[in-house]
Amino acid sequence: MKTTPRLLQDVKGSIPPADFYRAELPTMPPPKGGGWRDAGLCPFHADRHAGSFRVNLETGGFKCFSCGSKGADIIAFIQLRDGLSFPEALKKLADEWGLA
Repeated sequence: MKTTPRLLQDVKGSIPPADFYRAELPTMPPPKGGGWRDAGLCPFHADRHAGSFRVNLETGGFKCFSCGSKGADIIAFIQLRDGLSFPEALKKLADEWGLA
């Protein structure tokens, strides 16, 4: 699968950030509404203090106020968590969410 602007549009338009984070972050409390929400434990360090990791359920942005990890969308989350390039993360999301 080739990384194209269309694939990027499909991934961003077809994967709701709220659904993505519910699937990827099992310790995330049930979200109430949109915007920035507590996401439980940070997946980027050995976090023991829930509440320092936040996600934006509308944009997909994320930030850990403990370790400093941050990104603007779910693609950046996959890149950082899995150590992937942008095209690799985009392809992984497309495959896992049935968009390929």
